Amino acid sequence: MTSHPPVLRVEPRHEARLQQQARALARGETGRGEAGAEARGDDLTVVAFTLRGQPCAVEARAVSRAVVRLGPVAAVPVAGGVHRQVAWVEEQPVAVADLAALAGLAPRDAAALALAPALLIPTSTGLVAVAVDGPLTLAEDRLALAAGAALAGAAGLGLAGRLAGGAALVAADWLAGRAGGTGPA
Repeated sequence: MTSHPPVLRVEPRHEARLQQQARALARGETGRGEAGAEARGDDLTVVAFTLRGQPCAVEARAVSRAVVRLGPVAAVPVAGGVHRQVAWVEEQPVAVADLAALAGLAPRDAAALALAPALLIPTSTGLVAVAVDGPLTLAEDRLALAAGAALAGAAGLGLAGRLAGGAALVAADWLAGRAGGTGPA
């Protein structure tokens, strides 16, 4: 099997369009226009997973890294007499949050969390391992429907919309806020 690079055509009569694309690339955009990927319908790179059987995804740029199995989870006492779930990820203690519980569903116990895959999300309080249901996949998909937190069929999740493949796109800022304990309940 051989692969051929795409043919690049530069036509002098489209100089204004080429200049616009060059400026957009210099600003860190994809060069396909002034609007963001969501408005254009361009592919987003996402980490896909499930939540109680429902396909979900979050933009990959919001994920520091992912683990296919969280490992042993322990309750550690913190101020105020409460306990915080913690797991060791790559020899570092990391706070654990269950995405199901963040979405208002029944939380899983420590034994179930230990077997779950997790997304490590940077939050205002530090790195948090957000336990999801597997399998985890890295994919590209297009935003088909932009929406707020009330998107139908997504029990309590703060959503940015629905992807063309049908997965609910979890809003990265909602996820970081809830996982870090600073987001809306």
